Amino acid sequence: MFRWVITMKRQIVGWLVLGLVLVASVRVSSADCTDTITIASWNILNLGSETDVTERAEIVARYDIVALQEVEAQQGAQNLLQALSQRPGEQWAIVLSPKVGEGNAAEYYAFVYRSDLVTHLPGPEGVYPEMTPEDFSRPPFFATFRAGAFDFTLITVHITWGDSASQRTAECHRLAFVWDYVQDLDPNEDDLILMGDFNRDQPTHGAFAPLRNMGLLATLTNPAGYTTYSTKPDQIGANWYDHLWIDPTYTSFEFAGASAVYYPHMDYLTAAEHPHLAVRTEISDHCPIWASFCTDQDDDIGSAAPS
Repeated sequence: MFRWVITMKRQIVGWLVLGLVLVASVRVSSADCTDTITIASWNILNLGSETDVTERAEIVARYDIVALQEVEAQQGAQNLLQALSQRPGEQWAIVLSPKVGEGNAAEYYAFVYRSDLVTHLPGPEGVYPEMTPEDFSRPPFFATFRAGAFDFTLITVHITWGDSASQRTAECHRLAFVWDYVQDLDPNEDDLILMGDFNRDQPTHGAFAPLRNMGLLATLTNPAGYTTYSTKPDQIGANWYDHLWIDPTYTSFEFAGASAVYYPHMDYLTAAEHPHLAVRTEISDHCPIWASFCTDQDDDIGSAAPS
């Protein structure tokens, strides 16, 4: 009952403030930013201790901080970090979750970031404490960071595939509780970003109704129809499973307005007969998604215009 009341309050506030923002047409654009960072999410596909990380490191290095799903072994994450740390002029670090899930569903989440640009803060961090063990196949993980004047808490998820679409939808519905839980851990931190592999389709899907009803906004609205690769030789894209959500009530001025999908098959294994199939098998069946955020704006300012 308590969580329902919190969600309803946030929903009403979100509608009101989002309406004011839209009516006033006020938002910082990327042109108004002196400095930005790119925040990305990527299902890195079974990153194990023996996985070749060469191409994966090059792809991760396109961004300033990346939420990774499907890290199967801690050694795999360390191998990736080592490859990134060899890049000249860059410094990299990692925040690795405890192992979440059981059996074949077990994995680690990771936040890999440019430590010369982004700082890991002692803010809200941990694995979401489920109300019941059936809430999530892999409970979400969250941690807090700062880049410039922008401090933010990232929440990453890997929604179950399960035995049915209803299981996937049910987990997506529970993400509203996750958002409220993390939001309430620090009343002074309002910039939350929820991202990962949701195993559900575009943001208008019914699975995301609770998030939309809270006033949350999916930054990625036109990824050319897919964020995963098809298994068919004559079809490149399959599904739009990866998303990045913000609350425009609080993060409208930090979000720089740019968000997109990166398609590795355009740069990797291009000599293969079907590059998307080669990338799907040898790198990942998911494409990274990213969004750009201003780091020179006043932080946690709600819907008020920055001074």
